[in-house]
Amino acid sequence: MSTRPAPKVPGRVFITGANGFIARSLAARLRELGARVTGVDLTASPSDGVVVGSTVNPAPWAEQLTDVDVVVHTAAIVSNAAPLDTAWEVNVLGTQRVLRAAIAAGVTRFVHVSSIAAYGFDFADGVDETDPVRVSGYSYVDTKVNSEHVVLAADAAGEIATTIIRPGDVWGPASRPWTIIPLEMIAKGQMILPAHGRGVFSPAHVDNLVDGMVLAIASERAVGQIFNLTDGFGIPCSDYFGRLAAMAGGKVRTLPTPAALALTTSLGAVQRRLGMESELTPATIGMLTRRGTYSIEKARTVLGYQPIVSLDDGMTRVAQWARGQGLIG
Repeated sequence: MSTRPAPKVPGRVFITGANGFIARSLAARLRELGARVTGVDLTASPSDGVVVGSTVNPAPWAEQLTDVDVVVHTAAIVSNAAPLDTAWEVNVLGTQRVLRAAIAAGVTRFVHVSSIAAYGFDFADGVDETDPVRVSGYSYVDTKVNSEHVVLAADAAGEIATTIIRPGDVWGPASRPWTIIPLEMIAKGQMILPAHGRGVFSPAHVDNLVDGMVLAIASERAVGQIFNLTDGFGIPCSDYFGRLAAMAGGKVRTLPTPAALALTTSLGAVQRRLGMESELTPATIGMLTRRGTYSIEKARTVLGYQPIVSLDDGMTRVAQWARGQGLIG
């Protein structure tokens, strides 16, 4: 397998949402490359340099930004079921307030982790960074679009150099939306795909994503730019989730989209009324019925990005991890 990129990275990096899946992987890689990494999360982790705090109110922890070179903003509500007001407060207002705190502290670079969801769910195959974003009436999609505006406005005003990352469907060991939840649903016999499983899944293995983010953090050419970061291809949802089902000894059922929409959204509404966490929503169905994937040509050309973890290798890693966690036998 190819060697991971190892550019010279800034000396001090601060990550919001530092205990999250992507953030932990990014921090580990940056430390391997010599950076001092600290951060903030709703739960402190002193051994990792993570203080407790909210991105909606940075004042209690803003002093942690002193002498920081780069802020990487990963903190967000990543849910299709979150109420719009709640998602807006964290994903948009929180982004704006962290950005303001970074500017006030003299931080020179702000890397914002957005999402390919900013394109909405109805787009041409091969959509790239020159194509427009699209609000869709879904809280996660719309607040990711709104959060990008906050960041781009600060960059346009010359207040701080920014870069926006749009990750694909981030998978790998410990990925909650694309590994843990599907395996749990498969175990319960509840994994149902709309569009007869023909919707397009655009994987972004966490190690590939982190490699792309490190390249963006290290590159002056990334300033003022937006980058899609995926594994470089799209596959049918039936393929991706079918691989998870095979390793778990379970099955994935497929339905026409109208039937899947009616079944999953009604079940999800009942689950949430009972106080259970559930991502069974119309937005989730929208994600699983996408008809195209995303171009990473800009990241290849500008950053030298090259995904090195293959689908097969990544699935082997997932199986080993899931077995160790007792998620599969």
